[in-house]
Amino acid sequence: MLQNSGPGKPPAGKLQNDYSRLAPATGGKTQKSKMGTVAFFVLVFLLWVGLVGGGYFVLQGHLQRSERNFSRQIDTLQAENQRIAAGITEAMELFGQELTASREEMEQIRRELDLIQEEMELTGESITGTDDTRQSLAERITELDQQLAGLKEQLEKLEAAVRAL
Repeated sequence: MLQNSGPGKPPAGKLQNDYSRLAPATGGKTQKSKMGTVAFFVLVFLLWVGLVGGGYFVLQGHLQRSERNFSRQIDTLQAENQRIAAGITEAMELFGQELTASREEMEQIRRELDLIQEEMELTGESITGTDDTRQSLAERITELDQQLAGLKEQLEKLEAAVRAL
């Protein structure tokens, strides 16, 4: 058996205490080091969450501003389209009125031609009759040709306006 006591020898319990004092105190430092590392990671995580959250809100604000800008542009374009549509409708109505007037003119010209033909039959002259008759008929035919050309131009404008719709 071991002797636990003697002159110059400390008791056994004291020996263990002495060894524990001589051993490096790693438990306290390790725990402090772990706490520092955990705190560092928590701070890094919080910084990351702050950056992501801030980026999210900045991006959301930017998207909302972009959406408002696009909405304004769309509203402006819709107003412009309505203005153009109103102009086209007005032009179509004007062309319709001109076309109706042109048809009425053509009917009047037809009636005048019928009257001229009746008058010629009544007088007994033919189209190849006198020079005065030929000249008046040539003038009237020229007028009718000009009116017909004008009517064709109006009809082409009307067709172009319809195609533009």
